[in-house]
Amino acid sequence: MKKLLIICGQEGTGKSTLSKAILPYLNNGAAFDAENILQVNPFEFDAKFKQLAIDNTSVLINSFFRHGYERVIAGSFINDRTDYDSFKTRLEYNPKVFIVMLIASQDVRDKRRIERSKPTTKEWRDIADTKAPKDMTLVQTNDEYNYCEIDSSELTIKETIAGIKKKIPDFF
Repeated sequence: MKKLLIICGQEGTGKSTLSKAILPYLNNGAAFDAENILQVNPFEFDAKFKQLAIDNTSVLINSFFRHGYERVIAGSFINDRTDYDSFKTRLEYNPKVFIVMLIASQDVRDKRRIERSKPTTKEWRDIADTKAPKDMTLVQTNDEYNYCEIDSSELTIKETIAGIKKKIPDFF
C-alpha cells in the first residue's frame, strides 16, 4: 500500500531537517522538502507561488510512486486545508495520507531561522509568520488522512522522529 507523509508547519519548525532525517527509518521510501525544488528569483510568497509548490510537489510524489517507492515523505508545500484539497486532486494514486504538523515556540523558530545557512532577516521572519500563520484547518475531521501535531521546541530530531513513530506507527 502506498503511503504519503506530509510534513507541514511554520518556518523554523524543522520541516526540512525532519524530511531528510526520517528517510533512513523507511524501507522502499523517498523523501524531499519542497524548498529544494522551489528556488526562484524573484521570490514572492503569493497564490501563484503556492500553486507552483503544489504542482511541483505532486509531480514528484507521483513519479516516486510510479517508480515503485511505497512510502514518500514531502515537506514544506502546504499550509492549510485549502492547499491540501488542491494538492489531493493532482495525485495519480490514492495513498494512505499522514499529516504531521510541526510546531515550535516563536523563540525557538527565530533561533533556528537565524542559525541555519539560509539567509534571514527580522523583516523576512515577520513576513513569513504573517503569510503562513499556525494553521488549524488541517486538524482531522474525517477519515481522509491521519493528522498529528508534534511540538519540536524542546526535542532533538531523534526525539521528534520517535514521537512521530509513536503517533503514526502505520506509516513505518
